[in-house]
Amino acid sequence: MIANDPFSDEELSLPPIFSWTWPGSLLSWAFWGMGLLSMGYGIISSLAMMDIDGFCLIIIGLVVMGCCVRNPFSVMMEKYVPGASDDWSVQPLPPMDPSQWHLDRPKWNAKYEQWLPDPLTRFEMDGPEIRCEKVEDGWAVYYGNQELMCEKCQGNKVPGKECGECGGVDLIRFDNEAEASEKMEKLIARHEGDDAQSIIFTEHPRNHRYRELYNATPPQITARFLYHAMAVMFVAGMFLGMPSEERGNYATYATALVMFGAIGTIISQWYNKGVTEAWDTVTSIIKFVDEGHTELVGQVRPANFLPMDIVHVDGYRDPDWTFDNLAVWSWNYRVYKCKEERYYDQQSESWKTRTVCNWNHVRGASDQRDFMLHDGSGGIIVDFKSFENRDIGRPIWSRTEPGKMGGDGLYLDGDIRKHEWALWALQLGDPVYLMGRIRSRPFDEIPKGMVANNSSRVHHTLMAVGEDAVRRRAKLRKGTEFSVLKPKTSALSRLGVFLMLAITGFVILLVGS
Repeated sequence: MIANDPFSDEELSLPPIFSWTWPGSLLSWAFWGMGLLSMGYGIISSLAMMDIDGFCLIIIGLVVMGCCVRNPFSVMMEKYVPGASDDWSVQPLPPMDPSQWHLDRPKWNAKYEQWLPDPLTRFEMDGPEIRCEKVEDGWAVYYGNQELMCEKCQGNKVPGKECGECGGVDLIRFDNEAEASEKMEKLIARHEGDDAQSIIFTEHPRNHRYRELYNATPPQITARFLYHAMAVMFVAGMFLGMPSEERGNYATYATALVMFGAIGTIISQWYNKGVTEAWDTVTSIIKFVDEGHTELVGQVRPANFLPMDIVHVDGYRDPDWTFDNLAVWSWNYRVYKCKEERYYDQQSESWKTRTVCNWNHVRGASDQRDFMLHDGSGGIIVDFKSFENRDIGRPIWSRTEPGKMGGDGLYLDGDIRKHEWALWALQLGDPVYLMGRIRSRPFDEIPKGMVANNSSRVHHTLMAVGEDAVRRRAKLRKGTEFSVLKPKTSALSRLGVFLMLAITGFVILLVGS
């Protein structure tokens, strides 16, 4: 383990065979309790009545209780990443203030004799803020919001002694802009040899604090598996408890069990494929990334100097309906509309009227642009439009009442019961996880020069695109890799119940026939 790591091996390790867990919220506890009551009542009624009618309540109770308990792997992850949601959650967070992103740090241009924005600075690793300002006796360089001081004097003036660098004034001042700019470049170069662990975000999967997590193995048997396995056993017991002359009447139900088990196995395998791909693929550090198929985790930042869109949802210019700093966005206006319809009632053999209500889309708008993904070590351009499999999470904003300033008008055609506006977006600063192909950018889009004047850094010449690879599907989603890994479980716990269900149904078919 790492020195000063807040977690011990005992706290983090999972038992290889069996792990018991309980519900994790008040709501899940409430449903678990109802499942327990259902199971208890079913057991009592079965024993008291000496029939199998109570088995249905037992089965329902066990299924509900199994759905309410937590996955042991996600419980362990909570100790590392509380919530493991679509937001950053591990302190310290990535820099959230754009002033810390080196977006517009200028560089002195000797040809034009003026400070010009350097398009390469946004690709650099995060570090102390470095800037230059004009003062009375020259130019001052600020390093981490503190004016640069003479290293020999160390901020202490020595009476009667002169310093060759600062003249005994302890603050370093430069005679011209070129000298100040050169000093800024040297300060940046100091960090080129920094260890990756010191510059990647805290929530980056390659951080050493997650070494034990990636070495952990989900237990083979979980509480959820036991609950659901017992439910399948009671299904088999209910059938075996029937009189032999009645078993043939349940062939349809047995066929449904086989189909449900087979479909559940297929869906579970497909759903888990993304988890397996994320688990088996080593997350690249952008500073050292090269061409090929890989996965990245980082923060959304602007890709260029172009201004970000200002979005007025549905034309309303109210402050709380106005958004900026959105790299990808989509808003939707819909209404809950009801109408009367006639239908023929077979039971009464007459025509009747009923009210049918549905949500109807009225209008919306969207936009998407390339953005930079930055993991603390460096940035890379992401071609968002190239990703077909993408998920930008839940709405970041919603309203059920219209704004007051402007607007495109309410939809009032018909019996409208509700209005709803919602906005989905990737904002600057948001976490993004992606798996895709890293390839060269178009030549005319590559900024001239090298990142921090280091010829070994090429990530500014690359971009991430949504191209599949063998056994790896390209995907992009809001959140970190840990939000993808939460449902990880063993193959036995994931598929065992569905296989048991299919086998049970097949046996019932054979015995019943």
